Amino acid sequence: MEMEKSVAAKIKKVRNDIPDDLVSSILSKLSVKSLNRFGCVRKSWSSLFKNPYFMSMFCKNLLCQNHSYYKDTSLLQLETVTIDSELKFVLYSLSGERCQNKTKLDWPNLFEEADPEFDVVGSGSINGILCLVSKSQPNNRVVLWNPTTDEFKVVPISLRESIRYVDVEITRHGFGYVSIGDEYKLIRQVMYNLKSDIDNDIDDLSLEDVSYELFWEIYSLRSNSWRKLHSNVPYDYREDGICLDGMCHWLGEDGYDNDRVDEVYLLSFDLSKEAFLITPIPLECDNRIFQMAWKDLVVLNGFIALISHYTQNDAFHISVLGEIGMKESWTKLYIVSPLHCIERPITSENKRYIFSNVEDGTLVCIDLSTLMVEQLNFEGYRFWGKTIIYKQSSLPIGGINQ
Repeated sequence: MEMEKSVAAKIKKVRNDIPDDLVSSILSKLSVKSLNRFGCVRKSWSSLFKNPYFMSMFCKNLLCQNHSYYKDTSLLQLETVTIDSELKFVLYSLSGERCQNKTKLDWPNLFEEADPEFDVVGSGSINGILCLVSKSQPNNRVVLWNPTTDEFKVVPISLRESIRYVDVEITRHGFGYVSIGDEYKLIRQVMYNLKSDIDNDIDDLSLEDVSYELFWEIYSLRSNSWRKLHSNVPYDYREDGICLDGMCHWLGEDGYDNDRVDEVYLLSFDLSKEAFLITPIPLECDNRIFQMAWKDLVVLNGFIALISHYTQNDAFHISVLGEIGMKESWTKLYIVSPLHCIERPITSENKRYIFSNVEDGTLVCIDLSTLMVEQLNFEGYRFWGKTIIYKQSSLPIGGINQ
């Protein structure tokens, strides 16, 4: 009994003798998820994110981690420009230390239009594959394309797109790879609208099975077919999202009446389990004391990151999510200001955030290790841009094991 007390006393003494700066150094090397979980071990650990000295070490270590997401990658830029009063969608490959070299890519135009409006799903390629989606309703075609091998696959049209007397609106696409099963999946939201020019004498019974509620459907490349998903998730979320590690994410916002603050959340879809998850975003990550211009999702070194821009002081608040489904795991890492010339983020590349200045089309970046802003290149005209992280791959579109 006396021996047990002695051992316990020695363990307590050793624990108390560990210098606080050494503890901080060790903890600063943990992931956001682990650090949030370890906060319950000691009360002082739960408040480390409020300690400027600790946060400086933590952010430095976070940026030093070379996540595989960025290994051997390049940047592609999708631009929407107005030339001779006509809207053009152009895809470029960016190269050079300052992204000053631009090469126009000849992507497979299979959308049955001369100059189609299109988008690239997500913020990066999936095993070298880009998912191209037509934005010209009712043409909802989807093309999978590997720029490295120039292989492409036209996704078949769903049977739910050919219902008579109904306009079909398709939005909010997500595309990813599921390692279990070795297959690619595509998810999207569908809404039916009754055509305004239909004959009033049509048989109402022909439309009795058509629901005008929003629904989701999912495509499996392995089966080459679409299925309707049965889910009950909120409707108010951004059309453009990000795809990471077999999950698709969109930023959601539910409004309240009487000028109350909106409830902001992350809507995620697990492509493997085919299930939705909602992660609330705490007000401290989205404070409304200052007027907010916009907020967006990006990927920062393998983490889901939320960037909020406040117009009153031109500040950017950058928070990352430690664990999906855990509201408390959102952690604010940076407050960068003033940045009055910046319009909104496009994407991130390792330690940098790439932004677009819509006043003159300039691409600039912020190096989060120095908080310095650097101009990358000059376009000469205003444009809407989206930058995509691309990683070359010679794997076939059919699957990794094909």
